[in-house]
Amino acid sequence: MKKLILSIILILFVNICFSQMESIYTNNKKALTLFDKAIYDQAQKKPEDAIIKLNKAIKLDTNFLEAYYMLAELLEKKNEKELAIKNYEKAFEIDSNFDVAISIKISINSYRVGDYNKAKQFMDYYIANSTERQKNSYNLEKIKEYIYFAYESYNNPVDFQPINLGEGVNTEFEEYWPSLSIDENTLVFTRLIPMRQNSKSTDPNDFQEDLFVSYRDIPTGNYQTAFPMPGIINTQLNEGAQCISGDGKICVITCCNRPEGKGSCDLYIMFNRNGRWTEPQNMKTVNTASWESNPSLSADAKTLYFASSRPGGFGKIDIWKININEKGIATSKAENLGNVINTDQNDVSPFIHPDGKTLYFSSDGHPGMGEQDIFFSKLDENNKWQKPVNIGYPINTKGEERSMIVNAKGNLAMYASTGNKNNLDIYKFDIPTKVQPTAVTYVKGYIYNKINQNRIPNALCELINLETNEKVISILSEEGNGEYFVALPVNNDYAFNVYKDGFLFYSENFSLKNHTNLSEPFHKNIPLSPIEEGLTVILKNIFFNFNSDELLPSSFVELGKLIEYLINNPKIKIEIGGHTDNIGNKEYNQQLSKRRAESVYKYLIDNGINKQRLTFAGYDFSIPIASNDTEEGRALNRRTEFKIISVN
Repeated sequence: MKKLILSIILILFVNICFSQMESIYTNNKKALTLFDKAIYDQAQKKPEDAIIKLNKAIKLDTNFLEAYYMLAELLEKKNEKELAIKNYEKAFEIDSNFDVAISIKISINSYRVGDYNKAKQFMDYYIANSTERQKNSYNLEKIKEYIYFAYESYNNPVDFQPINLGEGVNTEFEEYWPSLSIDENTLVFTRLIPMRQNSKSTDPNDFQEDLFVSYRDIPTGNYQTAFPMPGIINTQLNEGAQCISGDGKICVITCCNRPEGKGSCDLYIMFNRNGRWTEPQNMKTVNTASWESNPSLSADAKTLYFASSRPGGFGKIDIWKININEKGIATSKAENLGNVINTDQNDVSPFIHPDGKTLYFSSDGHPGMGEQDIFFSKLDENNKWQKPVNIGYPINTKGEERSMIVNAKGNLAMYASTGNKNNLDIYKFDIPTKVQPTAVTYVKGYIYNKINQNRIPNALCELINLETNEKVISILSEEGNGEYFVALPVNNDYAFNVYKDGFLFYSENFSLKNHTNLSEPFHKNIPLSPIEEGLTVILKNIFFNFNSDELLPSSFVELGKLIEYLINNPKIKIEIGGHTDNIGNKEYNQQLSKRRAESVYKYLIDNGINKQRLTFAGYDFSIPIASNDTEEGRALNRRTEFKIISVN
């Protein structure tokens, strides 16, 4: 809005010829002479001299409307908004009919100082009393949209109680641009520090940006004393505006004016190896000769959102995204998020929530409260961004708000603010319900060989939405330690499968449609068994109608993975086994389990698997894997398995 206001053509009073004028508001000749001299000073580009003379003229006659008006416009050009409003109001008070444009000038400047009630009052007056020609002198509809929005937001504030993160993070220096791992245990942020130790200089040129890390103390929830990010990262140049991946293993940062840089500011990537960060590498396949900054990684670290001034956008700075691989190399062309998100102004500071569908960003091109506001947008069912929503007042103010992040649970935000201090600190606050994203939990652990306990790297881990058959996440377990980390957006049911050549695949189910306890994520160390005759795999995502052998559609994801596995291992022959709990008589359960196994058998044949590789059997409740004395145990016993019959 600031850019919009400054772009409005302000009709300076000096353009109205008052030289040796006759005024109905003053007959004080000394005041009139001073006014004429002020006009001359302004024409000579000496606004300070003009302001002095206008103030003297007003002292000589406090009813000198024209002097108040010209003084207000000169003060507005100097960005002294409060004084400009005071003088505009005095002119309006003397004669509201002198020039209706005074009212819109009061309205615009009141908006800029955060007096939204006054802004609306004088906007209403201007609309009611101006001609169509006068209205056309301004971009009235857009100005009105901003002012009415700010008025409504100001008078309907959201619940907002910011809490300083404390002395472990915040110091006498400026801290800003927080980044948080999905488990909230690792906080990375930017700190502005003196270039020379113990320097007392306040000159901005004597400071540099460095990256710092703080770990959360689990019992208290507080962040401990921050320390410079370990590794070859911080230099005498600026390192900041960063993001950290959900698992805390990847960090993308912004570095400016580097010798190897492609533009003024570039994106760099680094990796956490055994607790130490690698040297940042320029993301050359992402960067251009333009300005790139403000990175944000998706939960699986395969999509990078960022802000850039590169050509092809809609405004001065736009938000883009690009697909990258595990080394940070682009695997697609950069894609502009489109003109629903981006405007003709500056759209920056993107943060993609781990749910993958909620984007927070800052903009001065959408209706807001001031210079830059925080907005959010969600993807609809057609994968299109919806119209951005302002996060509300008093989170957004007349000033500039940016670099807000939201935790995986969706209920806590962090951002940087001056608060009641003279420098930026990092704060947290409970995010209002209406602007919360979909909550996300996670599963993490490592993949290992069930026989020798060795960790298994590069095992394929896939998370699939059982309702939509959409592959949500596909990652490889880490080199060396076999660790994996997968975000789990709630309100959906998922199949989680793990594959590695030479091993049986692993099947898991996460039913999160009614999952409300996000305080405890999932920790699973997953054993993979080398392919051997006689081994079995429980298919945890095969579902039937109650007391029926009819396969439910949610089973097709798992069955598709089983078909894929059999195609990739063409020598394997398997038996499909059906099992039940002990409710009902043995004979009935045996027949039901057999019919269910046969349904799976037929599905595999119908989808291209040679029946010579398949058999099926029903085992009723004769081979339980849990107690039938509890509902939880009985649910585990109602299962479908496959057993390796032959590997040759």
